[in-house]
Amino acid sequence: MSVSNHIGQRLSARRRCCLRRGCSFARLTWTLAVAAAVALPLLGQAEDIAVPRSIPISPAVAEIELSYVGERTTPVVTLGGPPAAEPSLPYRPLAPILDLRGLFGEAQAFGSCQGQETRPQEGIDLPWIAGSGMRCGQRIPLHRADVALDLLSYGTLRIRGHATGQVVVALEDRAGGQREDNLPLATVTGPFDLTLPLKKIGRRLDLRSLTALVVSAETAGAHIAFEQIEAAQPAPVPAKPAGVGFWVWTYREAIRDPQALLAICLVQRCSRVLIQMPSQMDDDEIWRRYAGLLATIQEAGVAAFALDGYPEAIQEPLKLADKIERLLALVKPGGMSGVQLDIEPYLLPGFLQDEAQLRRYVETIETLKGAIGNRVRLSMVIPFWLASPTLAGRPLAYAVMDRVDEVAVMSYRTDLDEVQDIAEDILRYGDLVGARVWLAVETTPLPVEQHVVLRREPDPARADAMLDYDRRLLQWLPLAEGVNRSTRREWFRIHRRFTVRPERLTFAGRSQAEVSASVKRIVEMTAHPSFAGVIIHDVDGFRALAEPGVKDDARKQ
Repeated sequence: MSVSNHIGQRLSARRRCCLRRGCSFARLTWTLAVAAAVALPLLGQAEDIAVPRSIPISPAVAEIELSYVGERTTPVVTLGGPPAAEPSLPYRPLAPILDLRGLFGEAQAFGSCQGQETRPQEGIDLPWIAGSGMRCGQRIPLHRADVALDLLSYGTLRIRGHATGQVVVALEDRAGGQREDNLPLATVTGPFDLTLPLKKIGRRLDLRSLTALVVSAETAGAHIAFEQIEAAQPAPVPAKPAGVGFWVWTYREAIRDPQALLAICLVQRCSRVLIQMPSQMDDDEIWRRYAGLLATIQEAGVAAFALDGYPEAIQEPLKLADKIERLLALVKPGGMSGVQLDIEPYLLPGFLQDEAQLRRYVETIETLKGAIGNRVRLSMVIPFWLASPTLAGRPLAYAVMDRVDEVAVMSYRTDLDEVQDIAEDILRYGDLVGARVWLAVETTPLPVEQHVVLRREPDPARADAMLDYDRRLLQWLPLAEGVNRSTRREWFRIHRRFTVRPERLTFAGRSQAEVSASVKRIVEMTAHPSFAGVIIHDVDGFRALAEPGVKDDARKQ
């Protein structure tokens, strides 16, 4: 994104909220900027909160979250529907070779099938009698406790046995089960021995939540016996050297003094820098000098990436594509390593609830990939929680990773164990499909956040606030004298309050040595073949940190 967009969007309360706790996607239906200044309900004051008329208020609003950032008394308001039921955690096995037959639950017949599951000594036999000419089959839960099975850390699935007639063998994940759908793996007859790469299956299903093996046939008297169903983890791969990078938003300063940027790279042994692209309104000279800057960095042995993106790019991707084309026309072969896009479309209202917007995001990446071609690498910045929302039943993060060369994960935490936890599923998918994954740490200052969450309350006597649909106001109780009460209203009660401390997210206020040690520790802790290194956000934030033996006044000069 441009520097001005970056400053405004990157520090938005909604984004920090998403980076902090992954957002609640069932609730994140509308994110509204409040029109009028309000007093904090935490302080017991009760000024009305106006909802902008440009944003519709759904009758299904069941939860309201107020986010107060820093000293601001104007909150960001999030309206959401009823909280979705959280699925049970999947079973994640650790065995290098997993025998799935020992986990199976009781088979369930569907279609025109009759009969029941049997467990002969040599495997699982599933006889049935077909009737009415319909497809008949049986669904075999992959875990007897009826929880999902996580096979994302495995590389192959071997299925061996014999069949009479033509039998379709398929896999189902949780999303497919809800749609009564599955992914056919093969049609078998007679003896069969299949070794299936989970990389291919993982591009169609969410391997973290596999729920059933499904067998079916369209002929009477078909049956199948499984003698072996095993998942195998891939052989260990030697780790590639991990790099260190810096995000750079002040491109004019970098153009004026590239040696200062290279100097900090030399001290920190960084292997790449990612520099904001000029504005389309900048003159040709700035663009030529920017291309020269990238070439200078490349010649110094540091990978130079052009950096850009903004949420509205998913609405007009050709504008960003034109900008990339303008740069590539100026860069000689070998003059840059790649383009990194920081689009962040989830900052648009309703993005995560609108499948059309989700698809537009993925299509935008494809458009921009087409503009770049094979001339340089394409990298994408994503938040860690993008592995939670889904598109066509699969994590949105995985759909992004399928279309780019690498991703940079905004894993902004100062607890390094937490960095590992929040990035784990993206790293595992990178291992599976061969996509490189960079993690990231934050060094710029962030404000304290205070949050108030209200939920719908059927009893007005227990309510703390009223949402007036007609006047588009959230009003704190008790209402002032003489206030007309709308006939279209809902009552809400404070469910919880919480505070987010910036020291959980950013290394601001610590020293450069602490950040460097933390980056080194992340590299040591991250045992994934997909792991590429750590990017520091950003070079100016890092420079502002204390250095051993350097006084503040000297550092500011």
